[in-house]
Amino acid sequence: MILKTLFDPLGIVVLVVVLAMIVVSLAWFRAAQQQADVLQGGLQVLRRVGRQLAPEHPIRRRLESAPVVDLAFEELARLMAGDRVAPAAQVLVRLTGKIAWIERFGQFAIHLGILGTVFALVSSDPTDLEGFRARLPSALGTTFWGLVGALALSSIAGVCEGLLARAQLHVRQALLEGLEQLPGGGEAEG
Repeated sequence: MILKTLFDPLGIVVLVVVLAMIVVSLAWFRAAQQQADVLQGGLQVLRRVGRQLAPEHPIRRRLESAPVVDLAFEELARLMAGDRVAPAAQVLVRLTGKIAWIERFGQFAIHLGILGTVFALVSSDPTDLEGFRARLPSALGTTFWGLVGALALSSIAGVCEGLLARAQLHVRQALLEGLEQLPGGGEAEG
C-alpha cells in the first residue's frame, strides 16, 4: 500500500520535479564549494592589499572606519578585482541570489505537493466513497514528495548559507591580518 501511495503517477510527477530542483541546487552548491576552496587558497592577495594600502588611501580609510565584519562581501570581492581569486569571490557573491532560488524551490515543492493533493481530491467524485478512497493514496503521495523535497531543499540552502558565511569569515580574517601588518613587514602595535 505504501509503495502504491508513494509511486502513484501523480506522485511520480511531483517527485521528478522535486528531484530536478534538488539536482540544480546541489550543482550550484558544488560549484560554489569549489570556488570557496580557490578563494581560501588565494587569500594572500588580501593580506598583500592590506599591507600595501597607504594610511590615507580611501579604501584603507573605508576599511578602518567600520569594523570589517560590517563590510559587505561584495565590497571585499571588489578589493580583489584583477587577482586570480576574483572570479571565485564573484561566484560566492552570486551564491546569495542562488540561495534565494533554492529557498523558492523549497516553497515550490510544498505548493506542488499541495496542488497534487487538491487535484487528486477534486478529480474524484465525493459522492462515490470508494472512488474517493481510491484517490487518497495519490493525494498523500504528492504531499509526501513535496514535503520531503522542501526539507531537502531547505537543508541545501542552509549548507550554502554556511559555506558563504565561512568564506566571508576567511576573507575578513585575511584582510584584518593584512591591515595589522606594517608595510615594512612588521606587526602593528596594539
